[in-house]
Amino acid sequence: MLILLIILAFYLFLQLLLLIGLIIHKDQLTNGLPNPLVKVTIMVAARNEEDNILRCLQALENLNYPKTHLQVLIGNDQSTDATEQIIQDFIADKSHFQLINITEKLGIAQGKANVLAHLAKAAQGDFWLVTDADIVVSPDWVQAMYSIQLQKTSTNKSVGIITGFTLVEGATLFAKMQAIDWVYALGLIKVWSDRGLAVTAMGNNLGIDPEAYRSTGGYESIPFSITEDFALFQAIVGKGYHFRNVISPEVMAFSQPIKTIKGWLHQRKRWMSGALQAPWFLTLFFTLHSSFWPLVAVLSFWQPWWALAFGGAKFLVQSVFMATLFRRIGRLSLLKYLGLFELYHLLFTWMMMIFYFLPVKVVWKGRKY
Repeated sequence: MLILLIILAFYLFLQLLLLIGLIIHKDQLTNGLPNPLVKVTIMVAARNEEDNILRCLQALENLNYPKTHLQVLIGNDQSTDATEQIIQDFIADKSHFQLINITEKLGIAQGKANVLAHLAKAAQGDFWLVTDADIVVSPDWVQAMYSIQLQKTSTNKSVGIITGFTLVEGATLFAKMQAIDWVYALGLIKVWSDRGLAVTAMGNNLGIDPEAYRSTGGYESIPFSITEDFALFQAIVGKGYHFRNVISPEVMAFSQPIKTIKGWLHQRKRWMSGALQAPWFLTLFFTLHSSFWPLVAVLSFWQPWWALAFGGAKFLVQSVFMATLFRRIGRLSLLKYLGLFELYHLLFTWMMMIFYFLPVKVVWKGRKY
């Protein structure tokens, strides 16, 4: 019984530390144009994205950054739908856009990593941004992300890799749950990153120092991973470059939700492949996090008031953590779903862990890994 109380109290202590870390640190960035202007390359990997690519391209066209200093590279990864034609029609009169059809492997790169390896070879910018074909970025995304790259560091190495904030948007209840899930996960990663703990990057909203990328040998030299963003993050940080995770409306990108539970499970199985290589403290935290409510249920058989106190304290601290994040990104409307999110998170976390250990290959963008 005492061990159970200690475990639950320790988890709540960690949650409280995370809340304090979030509150005391706010990102400093600007949405003003840099002076002098720099050439920026934006890379988009696209495979069978006929339902999403046009929204992505329209957002990139509407960026508040001079088109004379933008290069937008779209890599068509052997799409079998209308993706290529939609891209060609859209960029026909836009000289700063370029479509590159990917037909060969570069080095040991595969999948999305192979697409980005090819695009990096064609990149001319002094700063790179990466997003996905189902993402809509904010109008000031370019200059806001670049302002983070300019921040001073404690060594002679620059900020080599930057992760912006991605929010899932959708009208369904499943979409709302995914939105809160992403906000919570990115909030946790942000707090750890602010403490100098290297966790990961998100490949749908990424800023890269070209020098840092090239120091790794590029994707064609990085061991293959189906979480290519995590692999690049590790490689860049391993070369001594700094990293930043940013939460601010200026660097927000908006993602389409996963529509089915099956698709969600395959997405999370892919992410789990990277998560299992994450630092020990992340594994410890999520072990405690996923076990919290089952442990509270066990405690309730002997000490129901203690169980109620721990459950209430966890919900309160986590709700304040989430409210702080929602306020920063202007999404306080999601607060009303937090009670339901607790049930969703418990159920889907255990589903994810069971699915991960099943002998089922990850299906992503029509390919099996």
